[in-house]
Amino acid sequence: MQPRTPTATRPISWKDDFSISPLYTSSDLDPFGDKNDEIRRCISTPSSSVSLPTPALSGSTSDSSDLNTDESDKLLVKPDSTTHYVPRRVHRIQRHTSEHVALWLTYAVSSVLSLAVVLCFLPLALFQTAVRNHTDKNRRGSDHIPKNDQEWEETKEQITHDEAYYARHWGYSCEAYDITTQDGYVLRMYRINKKEADIKGKRAVLLGHGLFQCSGDFVLNEDKSLAFVLADQGYDVWLGNNRATATLDHTTLSHEDPEFWDWGIKELALYDFTAMIDHVRQATDSDKIAYIGHSQGNAQGFVALALQPEIATKLSCFIALAPAVFSGSLTSTFPIRLLINLDDRWYKLIFGTTAFLPLMMTAQKWLPPRPFSVLAYSMFAYLFSWWDRHWLRRRKVKYFQFTPRLVSSRLIADWLEGWGRRGVCLHLTGSNGSHADLKNRLPSEKVPLAVFYGSDDYLVSGERFIRTFAGYEKYDASGHFIPDPVTDHAENNLFPMLNLIHVERIPDYEHMDTIWGHDNLDTTYPGIFKVLSSSAQWDNKM
Repeated sequence: MQPRTPTATRPISWKDDFSISPLYTSSDLDPFGDKNDEIRRCISTPSSSVSLPTPALSGSTSDSSDLNTDESDKLLVKPDSTTHYVPRRVHRIQRHTSEHVALWLTYAVSSVLSLAVVLCFLPLALFQTAVRNHTDKNRRGSDHIPKNDQEWEETKEQITHDEAYYARHWGYSCEAYDITTQDGYVLRMYRINKKEADIKGKRAVLLGHGLFQCSGDFVLNEDKSLAFVLADQGYDVWLGNNRATATLDHTTLSHEDPEFWDWGIKELALYDFTAMIDHVRQATDSDKIAYIGHSQGNAQGFVALALQPEIATKLSCFIALAPAVFSGSLTSTFPIRLLINLDDRWYKLIFGTTAFLPLMMTAQKWLPPRPFSVLAYSMFAYLFSWWDRHWLRRRKVKYFQFTPRLVSSRLIADWLEGWGRRGVCLHLTGSNGSHADLKNRLPSEKVPLAVFYGSDDYLVSGERFIRTFAGYEKYDASGHFIPDPVTDHAENNLFPMLNLIHVERIPDYEHMDTIWGHDNLDTTYPGIFKVLSSSAQWDNKM
């Protein structure tokens, strides 16, 4: 079934009455209650007329459904400073009392067991972080870790969950759009440009976030954030959010029901990725847009291309930062290996069938930002073996107000099955249709692909990934490729719609450094600018 062009949600009413889940409160799951009241929420409308409460309305409706024709085609909704975002009211699925009791007991058991697991690993994580910090402190100032004057710069930023605040603070405009996927999930997108700039005719770039993350991760490096430097280069920058990361809204399902969380990497690819691509194309009146994805953000793009190759006709280029296609050496280490080998029944018992570890959001909501950043950083560093050596450490308190974000337990199960057990992301290998059918669906022109990865990224293997493309030898930056029967000479099987045109292996970089590194202006960004300006296949309208 082909995903249709995404339609808009109903306008948000900030005066609606909302119910509270008996299992967990909406406010505990949703940390976005402090969204700054100055944000302009632009809700695209497919119909000719939409009514809104008078105090909330700014702007007017239009009879045209073309999102790019006039500012009057946008509904600008400005919530009161005293109100907060809460999920829309959707009636829960009617169940028998016994079913409600069973669901409650399942949630209670998984909550207790998952909390016990976290408490077991947290002391180990904190100890490892303390040892690492002590070692780095002794080395700081040496040739290994030079001092960075930026570490002590005064930014005068607030600590908030609001992407729009950071955009405005650094002199950029930010608009929020709510779009709806074919399967009913409401996704929030942000559009960032230089203030007072004419956005008409600009080339559009969409940024996609990684697992447990959200669009905010692209605006946290002050004026050196990827979203801002792209806007400075003259691009129309869009930030995407997958389902459940920025809103808990759905057209018919309540986030309090397990059915809301029944999705994995395939749904993110076929519905979320395509809905965001189509919305940006429609809003900017573009045939093609550029896509930049980090980690899972590019994985869902690759899965979408593998399952629906015709999507390639909508992309001017694909830039993959830390591509999450093949697993790195981390899968053979403790404690990740324990999770990978966990029996499916035990996995569901411990982590449930709804949101994965929702207690993370509860802790993020109620703990002060700095203590929470220490806890969250320690756990992620312990589990995924990435460190802050290339970050400005003063930024960590901001990073972990946008990380973690909610994902489904089924999505984590997909990653454990593909990345963990098979060594490759699900839905990228095997038959996705007959060879003749696939050939007929391929675009006439391949999409330029650029890859940026770190030499010290143990979570994913960029080297295995680029070996799936013909001519990878000229991008051999490490000098120690080993023949791999899984990937060697597989270029006709995985991504025949992509043309590898640029690879950068950045020494000492880890998984998060391609977006959070303090020196990205010298490492990652120049290559991105070059691909966008010289290699991307923009449409004739540009």
